[in-house]
Amino acid sequence: MDISSGAVLVSDQRQASVSGRFVDSAYKLEADGFGAICTSSIFRQILPHFKDYEKYLAGLKQSPSRQKAVKNILQKDGIVSAAVPTRDLAEIFCISQVSACCELLRGKNIPISELNREGMRLLVQQTTAPLKDEPAISSEIPPDQYNETQRGLLAAVNVIQNLDTIRVVQAIRQLGFLNTRSGSIHQLSLAVGNAYRDLVGLHAVPRILAEDSSSGGILKFDVLDRQAAHTVLINNDPIYTRHFSSLNNKQEERVLALNMDVGQAIDILISKQNESGLAKRNLVVGLRIDHRKIPNVGDFLRQVTAVIDQSADLFLTIGAGNSQSEFEDRLRCFDDLFNALSRAELKPLRILMHKQGSLEDQRSSPLFGNIEYTSYQILHCKLLRKKLGKIYHRV
Repeated sequence: MDISSGAVLVSDQRQASVSGRFVDSAYKLEADGFGAICTSSIFRQILPHFKDYEKYLAGLKQSPSRQKAVKNILQKDGIVSAAVPTRDLAEIFCISQVSACCELLRGKNIPISELNREGMRLLVQQTTAPLKDEPAISSEIPPDQYNETQRGLLAAVNVIQNLDTIRVVQAIRQLGFLNTRSGSIHQLSLAVGNAYRDLVGLHAVPRILAEDSSSGGILKFDVLDRQAAHTVLINNDPIYTRHFSSLNNKQEERVLALNMDVGQAIDILISKQNESGLAKRNLVVGLRIDHRKIPNVGDFLRQVTAVIDQSADLFLTIGAGNSQSEFEDRLRCFDDLFNALSRAELKPLRILMHKQGSLEDQRSSPLFGNIEYTSYQILHCKLLRKKLGKIYHRV
């Protein structure tokens, strides 16, 4: 799927520097984590799942042992910490990390003998070498004026954003949520950036195929691209004006990209649902969402309730923010959302993917990736319009 035309190189954190050194550091960190999993006993146990990952996920629904394990994981008031995981939760996150690294290693055929920390670091070093000394690209440079190295930097950043998305999505899917097939999803995505994660990463299917060779076994890494039936994208940042226009022109039947404030965009979406039969949304997404995009939880849930189907998945994540105070504001936003959804008897799930301790310790210690790009927490909830409508109806 080509969504690159008109895309701009802007991180979720507008002040963060996205440079060749950032890419090199992120690639090596993810590769090192993957190499560590490869040398553990669990890798051969989980590897067969990736031959047909969709079949594996479908089989989890029929597995009494998995259902029991999930029930045990979710029993603590809907809040799950990955900092001190049970054996079952550790396996879920190992599978999520391997899934993410299918994006990092997409298209590569790797001898099994090289699947270790050193081998993986050397492999990605070859990929990032041409980019390592590339300075950050100014947002003032139009994308059509990027040189070849800058276009390579953009592609590498998309990979980093994508693998973080794949990691969090697959964690939730292994717990039995977000199980609607992509072709039946009518998605609403908020604060989307260049939308690569929302259109591509969210629906990606990891694949690893084993192949024998004269020199020993080889693993072939890939990601199968899937896309929602229809996606509404919302972001009011004017830097995305040309990119959103390009998306609307290229994917008119499957994408509606709205470069405006959420309130205005929701009004347009309601109008299209009422007048032209655009489907009600059954998935609402906000990836590493800025807390300022949800200034009032009641208003946010009121807007969402107006455009969703009878039921819909809510899937939000938060990152570190640009400062400690921004991180704490994001945590408070999730606190408010979790409490509001709990009061509506909707049983939200919150997954913490950082170490425990003080708020400063939490921000400085993500369990995956690094502070610039990784997700720190996940909030998922199965929304029921009937329940929400009693509390959060539009006036």
